[in-house]
Amino acid sequence: MPRPKGPLAVHALVVTASAAAAGAGAGTALAWWSLASPEERGPVLPWALAGAVAAAAAAAGLAAWGWLRRGVLKPLRQLQDVTERVGRGEAAARASVRAGTEVAAFADSLNRMLDSSDRVQRQLAAVNEALDLKVGELSEANVGLGESNRLKSEFLANVSHELRTPLNSIIGFADLLEEIARGEANADPKRLRYIGNIQRSGRALLDMINELLDMAKIEAGRMEVTVAPSSVKDLLEGLQAIMRPVAQQKRIELEVRVPDGLPRVETDAGKLQQILYNFLSNAIKFSPEDGVVIVTAEAVARDGGAVRISVTDHGPGIPADMQDTIFEKFRQVDASHTRRAGGTGLGLAICRELADLLGASVGVVSASGRGSTFSVEVPFVHRPKQLRPLMA
Repeated sequence: MPRPKGPLAVHALVVTASAAAAGAGAGTALAWWSLASPEERGPVLPWALAGAVAAAAAAAGLAAWGWLRRGVLKPLRQLQDVTERVGRGEAAARASVRAGTEVAAFADSLNRMLDSSDRVQRQLAAVNEALDLKVGELSEANVGLGESNRLKSEFLANVSHELRTPLNSIIGFADLLEEIARGEANADPKRLRYIGNIQRSGRALLDMINELLDMAKIEAGRMEVTVAPSSVKDLLEGLQAIMRPVAQQKRIELEVRVPDGLPRVETDAGKLQQILYNFLSNAIKFSPEDGVVIVTAEAVARDGGAVRISVTDHGPGIPADMQDTIFEKFRQVDASHTRRAGGTGLGLAICRELADLLGASVGVVSASGRGSTFSVEVPFVHRPKQLRPLMA
């Protein structure tokens, strides 16, 4: 280093500051000033002191920049690179940062989080694989159950049909014997009573077989629906004529209330009549003698409009806890062996299934001891049933 000339040549103090000490490699700052007397130094000393301070500040700045670049910016770039790699699907990417800094602690936390996430992903993959196996097994079992149910329904339908044919013959011959017995002048009253028992028992058995046959057809998918415009008023008047003799046996008055101008509905009149016939049979069966059964029809606001047909009785009613299950198969309010009313418990279940085929809905409003109102809502325009996906 050349020695300064002039006043600084006498007893000069040299100060150096190197930025390389901080690892930056930016260079060295040099400052010096004279230790001579003021007369010897002249006006140079203040400028020399200022230069020394500036050089020291520059060296400190270079040292700080070097530390910031090596200890903060470079590790942060590494962390950014790791997160980008993980985002691209490289699950094995990890951060490698020199220990002893706050960024290193953050990198360790990030690595632990990635390790935990990797473990969770492996566990989820194992669970998904096991779930796929179970779903496959359940699918195979479901196919087997569906086939078994189809074969059972077809067998029940065939057996019910074979039972109904001879039973109709028995009822027919019993009717013929009754007609002959009533035509005799001195007919034995016991014989008439026995024939009446055969008729009632045969018809009750025929009703149960018909219910089993209908349910079997529905479950087997063999119940056909024929849709055509139908008059609700004509349908209810026909039902009234059919059910009036049954109601008169208990001195029950059967009222039908249909407003004028009620639109026709697109539906299967036979299936709708079967639903209402079941409602009316139950109403008459459970109503006390000298009671009243009321059938009403009214238009209601529904998607595209609908007609609600209701059957109201004054029987014992249905408890609140049974109203949600009364339309299920083999469910009855009184299921004891000593119940007064017979039946298989399939009537209302068949009504719900038939209503579903018609795009209609059934419901009940009742209270214990206050009678019941069963209703069916049929849309004015028939819409085919939309099948729901197996997995939604």
